[in-house]
Amino acid sequence: MIRAVTGERWKTKVGEYVKKKAHIHEDLDDQYEIIGFVENDEVVGGLLFSGYDGHNIWVHLALDHPRVCKRSFIKMLFEYCFNTAKCGRITAMCKNGYERNERLLKGVGFTKEGVVRKVMKIDDEFVDGAIYGILKEDCKWV
Repeated sequence: MIRAVTGERWKTKVGEYVKKKAHIHEDLDDQYEIIGFVENDEVVGGLLFSGYDGHNIWVHLALDHPRVCKRSFIKMLFEYCFNTAKCGRITAMCKNGYERNERLLKGVGFTKEGVVRKVMKIDDEFVDGAIYGILKEDCKWV
């Protein structure tokens, strides 16, 4: 059974998992929060929240299996950002044209807002990133 985890015990393990799979190369120091998804004490998915400025927060998502996309876990994303952190907006980026990620983001309510050219480094190559955003007032989850 997959369960959600948070806190210091999981922060580094989930953080490293998401950074690798979401192609995050910048040093975030300790300036991020996580919600991890584990099965048999192994990380199978995670959300990493960074860049919080009082209004906007960046979310980075990595999943090993679609079973992690449970409604209750999706709701956790929006509850944390909009109710706990008191954000007015969430921003996400994925490789432009990567249908699986873009379909997931659109499916939970994000809007594609544009493309940033050659911004993501994947396998030593810079590729275009699709920017997605959702405002609190447009979110059906909270």
